Amino acid sequence: MRVHFDEKMKELEFSVVKMGIMIEEAIHKALNAFVKRDRKLIDQVIEGDKVIDNTERKIDAQCASIIATEQPVAMDLRIIIAVLKIVNDLERMGDYAEHLAIVAANLSRKSVLKARSEVTQISEVAITMIRDALQAFARRDVDLAEEVRKRDDIVDGIYARFFQEMMNYIEQNPEHLREAVALLFVSKYLERLADHATNVAEEVIFVCTGERKDWEIY
Repeated sequence: MRVHFDEKMKELEFSVVKMGIMIEEAIHKALNAFVKRDRKLIDQVIEGDKVIDNTERKIDAQCASIIATEQPVAMDLRIIIAVLKIVNDLERMGDYAEHLAIVAANLSRKSVLKARSEVTQISEVAITMIRDALQAFARRDVDLAEEVRKRDDIVDGIYARFFQEMMNYIEQNPEHLREAVALLFVSKYLERLADHATNVAEEVIFVCTGERKDWEIY
């Protein structure tokens, strides 16, 4: 009986890791769509988000089945509770990747070049946070999860500087308001990716310690 249960739990965790890989691929495609303004990539991200949504539903069903048939307790139950929250955060990341790709379709080459440095900086940190948060989950690594949480401050700092830069640009160039606002949305979507990676890291800490600190949940 226990062997069968352990197999179900391993399958569940593997499903989460696979969903994380899908999210990372979606973000990379969305960023390439932003840089290249590639309609084909944009369509791929949009279609891919439907697969991500369906994956979340399947994992939710896996969790429900395990709870109903195995009645898990202690850490096993914490893992399932965490998985339900983690896949919700991953699904939201997929949404932000889709939003980023859609906005990219309406930006000029000049605007893309203007924001490329900041977008690259934020995206590199955010993607690493997502990858490391999922690694922390797979390894039950509290230290790595804590490192992920701290890196969110880096993203927030880059976003704050870019936001102020765009506000100054809008004030001096009101005729470019529409594209400047679009770039602000791009940077905000990326900043939110880091927020959700932070949430995943906090779930890892919950799984390992059984405690939830007084964190702000995004």
